[in-house]
Amino acid sequence: MVNESEFVKKSEAFLNDIGMTPTEWLLAMGKYNSRILQLDNTGYKKFAELYEKIVSKDFKLSDKGKLLEDLSAILFYQGYPGILECRRNLRTSSNEIDLQLCWTENAKMAGIDRAFPFLEESFLCECKNYKKSVDVTYVGKFFSLLHVARCKTGIMIAWNGIAGRSKWSDANGLIRKIALRDNTYIIPIGKDDFKSIYEQKTNIFSIIRDKYLALQNEIDYSEYVQHHELESDFKK
Repeated sequence: MVNESEFVKKSEAFLNDIGMTPTEWLLAMGKYNSRILQLDNTGYKKFAELYEKIVSKDFKLSDKGKLLEDLSAILFYQGYPGILECRRNLRTSSNEIDLQLCWTENAKMAGIDRAFPFLEESFLCECKNYKKSVDVTYVGKFFSLLHVARCKTGIMIAWNGIAGRSKWSDANGLIRKIALRDNTYIIPIGKDDFKSIYEQKTNIFSIIRDKYLALQNEIDYSEYVQHHELESDFKK
């Protein structure tokens, strides 16, 4: 059996040798899809069982939403014990939240939250299992809920994706406009993402980080802003 104290000392020595902080190391592990951030064996088995049930349509139609919520809970909570606290079906004065996720104290002490700063202190996750892609109306409602809950990041589980033929049309476009105007990021997770996790090609943390960075880079126009030669005249 590994001596915990000795393991911690060796880990600290290793990080010192390579010149990385624990937060930087965790971020690198997520970036390269390391097994460090993959579901544990028990979590993966539960996830695979539910995923196979959903894709095979071996359930009552009325149960699909619950199955999708259970699948999401495994990804964010049950499969990563000690990292995130998950509160299900919380209600505000006027809304219902499918999942509210907060970093545990252990995660904060280990610096895991600092490896994913855009998730902040807590974030919301809403599950939509509509037959069609989620349209602009529900993206707008989710943004309103994020605003009330004072969250800057929200995960929208949309099995059939987000509506919009182009990046700037319909629900896709609204997501980008919200990010640009309000610095609030709605990250959609769809059936293709679940499939990649099922095939163990990636993990939910890497997917969220990559989609956040892609969205941020698409709406960041700072690189195109240059000083105009007449600026100094206006400053006089």
